[in-house]
Amino acid sequence: MKQGFDCHAHVYPQVDEVKGSNYRPSRPAPLHEWQAHLSSCELRGGVLVQPSFLGHDNRELLRILADLGENYRGVVQLPKEAGLTEMRQLDAAGIVGVRWNLIERRRELPDLNDPEWIGFLNRLKVLGWHLELHLEGDRLPEIFPALHEHGVTLVIDHLGLPVEADPAADAGFRLLLEAGRYGRTWVKLSAPYRSPVADLRPHVRALLEALGRERLVWGSDWPWTRHEGKHSYRDTFDWLAGWIGDEDDRRYILEKSPQALFRLGEID
Repeated sequence: MKQGFDCHAHVYPQVDEVKGSNYRPSRPAPLHEWQAHLSSCELRGGVLVQPSFLGHDNRELLRILADLGENYRGVVQLPKEAGLTEMRQLDAAGIVGVRWNLIERRRELPDLNDPEWIGFLNRLKVLGWHLELHLEGDRLPEIFPALHEHGVTLVIDHLGLPVEADPAADAGFRLLLEAGRYGRTWVKLSAPYRSPVADLRPHVRALLEALGRERLVWGSDWPWTRHEGKHSYRDTFDWLAGWIGDEDDRRYILEKSPQALFRLGEID
């Protein structure tokens, strides 16, 4: 029986970037390829994250989700002007969160003193959605405390992209560990190749201790934009076993945590 979910993947049948995109994928990433990878690892579904190069144009993601079932969910990108009516329609279509891709230092961080952004975050809380944050670890202190204080559920991409080999020496990573006690912060165990730190096992151990397995999920980051050809899907799946030694913890991170966070499948 298939168990577990890939909680971070991108699917796009064609490559048509929008104006202002900061990259262009090397090739399409069709749904059938990702699902073949899921089957090869005996996974039953997962979470599709809006590709950054498509910006706020979520139509293709919604079209794909419409043909999938309860084992699949989506995360969109939205402007701060998005209203509650539109967001409720997205919720009914299987959307469970919004991603802020703030990677690359030239990108300005949202002004959380802006009433429109405050209203946007309030709407996330009304819907029970999360805010997914993709940001360099040494920039987390610039925005994480204010977001945490606001009370929105936060999902941190790619282990928080730590910049220091010692978790205790990394100011941004320490924020994630300290936030663990409040139960509103989740971290994706994914994409270690996007961090400048070579060995992230100490960081995973620290996350497991501080946040618990209940606040950790795994993602393949398929199709690994800008890092294509460096590893296989099976590699990304096997990394979890290298990070988390206990089999029961791994099963929980693959199955129970995604069910709770993303409303995937039937919660046992």
